[in-house]
Amino acid sequence: MTTTSFPAAGDYYKAVQAPARVFTVPELQSAQFVWDALGPTLARGSSAVVFQATVAGSPRAVRCYIRNDASSRDRYSALSAYLASHDLSPYVSGTTWLDSAIRVKGETWPVLQMGWIDGRTLNEYVDFLVAGANNAALATLAARWREMVALLQESDFAHGDLQHGNVLVDQDGQLRLVDFDGVWIPQLAGAAPPTEYGHPNYQRPGLHQWGRWLDTFSALVIYLSLVALSKDPSLWLALYNSKNLLFQKNDFFAPFENEVWKQLAALHDPEVDELARRLQQCCDRNWVSNQSLEQVLAPQPAPAAAGEAAAAAAAAVPAATPATPSQIPPELRWWEKTTATPVSSAPPAAAVPAPAPPAARPNAAAGPTMIIPSSVAAAASLPAPPPLSAPLGQAGTGPTPQLRQTMAPPGAAWWTGTGSGSPQAPVGPAQSMPPATGFPPATGFPPATGFPPATGFPPATSFPPGQPGPYAPPAAPSKPANQQPAVGAVSLGLGLVILIIGAAINAGLLVIVGLAAAAWGVWRLVTLTGSNTKPPGPT
Repeated sequence: MTTTSFPAAGDYYKAVQAPARVFTVPELQSAQFVWDALGPTLARGSSAVVFQATVAGSPRAVRCYIRNDASSRDRYSALSAYLASHDLSPYVSGTTWLDSAIRVKGETWPVLQMGWIDGRTLNEYVDFLVAGANNAALATLAARWREMVALLQESDFAHGDLQHGNVLVDQDGQLRLVDFDGVWIPQLAGAAPPTEYGHPNYQRPGLHQWGRWLDTFSALVIYLSLVALSKDPSLWLALYNSKNLLFQKNDFFAPFENEVWKQLAALHDPEVDELARRLQQCCDRNWVSNQSLEQVLAPQPAPAAAGEAAAAAAAAVPAATPATPSQIPPELRWWEKTTATPVSSAPPAAAVPAPAPPAARPNAAAGPTMIIPSSVAAAASLPAPPPLSAPLGQAGTGPTPQLRQTMAPPGAAWWTGTGSGSPQAPVGPAQSMPPATGFPPATGFPPATGFPPATGFPPATSFPPGQPGPYAPPAAPSKPANQQPAVGAVSLGLGLVILIIGAAINAGLLVIVGLAAAAWGVWRLVTLTGSNTKPPGPT
């Protein structure tokens, strides 16, 4: 290739309409691309455009790049070698990089091929669960998310861009990851980092470090969002904007007084409060992502025992190991120096209560409880999302939230009753509505049936037609029979006579007088007959 300016999405859109002519790979030349009413279906991202096609009898995703710095053969070759020795299924699937696979605008360009996933993006799936008021499934989704992140980080795998658009839920209710352009694996430790560092609504502000623990911050953002939604799904309607779950990039700055922090604090839930406090710790400009999500969520000692715990941990941990939050002395804890914490209403306890019932917590009285997902929640199955073949309007999912009354927070909408957490049913026909209760009758006004019949008003049928009743409004004074129209007619006739005589004897003065008299007569006739509703002539 002699140019580094990759084709645009529209160029690929036109090209794949004739696969036998544009592809250089035999199996793609015979591929059948999925079309809608306008043309091949596609999904466009910041670095590539993805088409769905049937290749060699199986559904595949064909990814064509629109930026030259998005990825490379070396990166995906390293990923293929890594996956050959690490089983990350079903979360991560294999990919195939094809050099010079498609010809567009006189040049050949690479194509990335992978298995097609019939699923919904994370935000669409959350919207699907919220619309169905499925709090249990939201809690299961949070547990599944934490379980997946733990496996990936234990396997030295960092996705690099964990966000709602790169996480799918397939028809088996399994979490699936896509878009591995920014992946970190040990084979790439010495390579140049990618040019992008993920979605800003999921990334820590400030300096980005491309490494093993790259996903810790974004994983915590998603985990806290899912846990909070499982407690109160109405947060979705208040905070979701199609480009996030609950948080936005401006929410990651102190003093943490944005709307999302206020909404989370209003839940008064100990687990949410503790998770919010941990996320605020990670937002500090001096925080370094040097540990896994599980380590970030590990129990922290109470303030009274902080010094002893820090000393014991320092003695047990080698000097080269970075200190964890539980090992930092109290005087260096920036988040505990704040006079008022806008998010957490819980005391600075050792850890958040686990979501499992008390009977299921092992060694509950032995010490602080880990913030771990309930084993029941992790083992539960997730409902299948609506398939991609179902229109978004019928499926109940979409890029924007479905505005339903069941999603409104208690007392926040006019149609909900005071003090009630459930919305009223839609108002039916007027005749089916029960009479209003709870309102005392207006004092001083007897019921309408108590008024005596009006005196002096006999029934209307007792009056002859055309004759007013005793309380009818007075009729307008009648005009005399010889009303002014006759005057107008006489003036018009006289004016015409004077006009004719003046014209005959060449008397200009008589002509003027005749014209004036005739004009006045016409004006008089018009003004006197203008209020008549009937046109002139016989009736």
